[in-house]
Amino acid sequence: MKNTGKRFLLGIVIVVLMYFMPFITIQVKDASNRSWRVPFGTQYKNEEEGKLIFTSYRSAYSLGKDADNAFHMYEENKCYGKTFYYDDTNDVSLYQHEEYGGFPSTLVYSYEKGDACYGWELDDEIAWPYGKIEEVDLNLTPEEAMEKEWIVIQDGKTLNPGAYNDFSRMIKQGVYCYSRAYIIDKGETKIIDIQLLEDGKFLVKKRDKDTSVEETYVRFTDGELEDGSKPVTVYKIQDKNAEGEILYIVKQ
Repeated sequence: MKNTGKRFLLGIVIVVLMYFMPFITIQVKDASNRSWRVPFGTQYKNEEEGKLIFTSYRSAYSLGKDADNAFHMYEENKCYGKTFYYDDTNDVSLYQHEEYGGFPSTLVYSYEKGDACYGWELDDEIAWPYGKIEEVDLNLTPEEAMEKEWIVIQDGKTLNPGAYNDFSRMIKQGVYCYSRAYIIDKGETKIIDIQLLEDGKFLVKKRDKDTSVEETYVRFTDGELEDGSKPVTVYKIQDKNAEGEILYIVKQ
């Protein structure tokens, strides 16, 4: 009887540990016979648009911990401000798992079809948070633009020179970076973006209410003049005698 009681208690302890504690991951098949790496004790339930749904008699906490381990068995990539885990066998990019308590618990994998980060480069990652210049609202107030940490120049006066100084410092340190200047002159607004690329060149995008253009330059200067202003200038060729294009002037 004593041994039976001990075995019973041991069984309870094992069940409790398996319910609450992280364990191992296994492969399970879905209705299409595709195989997925999931926490131990998990069964496939169904699939919705971009989501795989599983159930388990283990806790949501333990499912979350084991799902983390399952994701990290795939190829990790970062793009669009997100982390993806590419499953090349099923050709999907997993990017999120969610767990819900209950009995049984529910585990949901979210994915995008294909390799979500295919062709993505460091230049793309740096530029991505700024969004497309064509989508900028040209009716933003200076205050709204400064909240976005853009450089704001209104009628020749730089309202937040510190934002430009941070960008200039990164340029001089060779840090791949991006800046957006929001320029208001006599009621008209234009946007000028500058990005230091991996190849050392400078991509410049310019937009006003009528046009949007982009060009690549090979050199950048912003030397301070006697009055303290900084003409932000770019050059098409490396010749020190080359004539540059002044994009805007920063006045401290």
